[in-house]
Amino acid sequence: MLYSVLPDDFDAHAFLRDYWQKKPLLIRAGSVSFLDLIEPEELAGLACEEGVESRLVQVNAALDSWTLRQGPFSEDDFLNLPESHYSLLVQAVDQWVDDVAALLSDFAFIPSWRIDDVMISYATDQGNVGPHFDYYDVFLIQGMGQKRWQIGDLCNSMTERCDDSGLRLLKNFVAREEWIVNPGDILYIPPGYAHYGVAIGNSMTYSVGFRAPAVADILSGVLDDALDVLSEDQRYADVSARLPVHPGEITADVVSHLQDIIRAQMLDPARIRQWFGRTMTTPKYPLQDDGFADQPAHEHDEHCDHDHDHDDEHEHIEINNVSDLTAAISKGAGVYKVPGARIAYAVADNKVECYADGECHVCDLRLLALLQALGTPGKIDEIEREVIEAAIADAEAAALLMTLYDGGSLVIG
Repeated sequence: MLYSVLPDDFDAHAFLRDYWQKKPLLIRAGSVSFLDLIEPEELAGLACEEGVESRLVQVNAALDSWTLRQGPFSEDDFLNLPESHYSLLVQAVDQWVDDVAALLSDFAFIPSWRIDDVMISYATDQGNVGPHFDYYDVFLIQGMGQKRWQIGDLCNSMTERCDDSGLRLLKNFVAREEWIVNPGDILYIPPGYAHYGVAIGNSMTYSVGFRAPAVADILSGVLDDALDVLSEDQRYADVSARLPVHPGEITADVVSHLQDIIRAQMLDPARIRQWFGRTMTTPKYPLQDDGFADQPAHEHDEHCDHDHDHDDEHEHIEINNVSDLTAAISKGAGVYKVPGARIAYAVADNKVECYADGECHVCDLRLLALLQALGTPGKIDEIEREVIEAAIADAEAAALLMTLYDGGSLVIG
């Protein structure tokens, strides 16, 4: 992808101040025409693959009854579809198609660890997935064709929904705003807003979604981490023994002591930070470093016919240890993030913690520049040469590169 999908006059500061997690915004396309980053046939090919999450949603002519099927699909599934009134949705296409991964660089004004994935949907005329709401922010980038988007009210867990189709659609959707979007237009929808998009002719939409863990999951996750390090030896003990006013009373100082115990375990900043860093960088799907990405579009002329045994863009180099790694890079090999790899960092206690695909690595602060380069969203080209050359000259940085390579977050070639 060689251009930005956001218009030149897009003001990230104003957007964050006035719209982010506050209200919807339609961003009309800029001067650059949007070119689709994947063909419908390629998307269908992905939907045939094991390990790729995909869905087919069909709606009746009255647009009031939906059916849902989960992938993977077969060629016959597509051959038996009608000419209209269906949608194909494929998750995490950024893990498979480099240009789709590059799309995420436009959204670097949001922390990269918030980004979830890029879902792509192909809809025939009148195809849609029904009126619904999400618990996360989403940018809906229009590809080919047009779509009519309607925005409704703010919803929550008490909003009436029906689950007959498995889509958890809204029972009483009322449109408050309506737009027809064209290629390159972007609709931003904050969490909780009802929305309903219907294709006008054949249409493609690129949905950039963001992670928003539930508070219940945050609490249970941090608690689980605390429980993992506690032993049977750690018990309640009286702070000060004294005669009770009445032997049956649980006094205020006992409750205060319990609060201190819980606070020490649950509010430990390091525990919270490391749980969050690991959680927000854990991939939802297995990473692929040699899959569909970079295969020319003309090799996908039919549904479900693509082959994973093509030559990878990056020459295979055997790397078994740090010496192999530094030698390969010294001879000109580049370091690349695997599409879908999630890398973030946090600075604390005069150290920097690297979070890579669900793992935490504590490093010296001098590795900060390396981690900043690795944490850039939408990075599909070679990591900056000067950063990598500095890294292989530092034993700790080179060891981290080797760890990330072994963990499947990086590819060298």
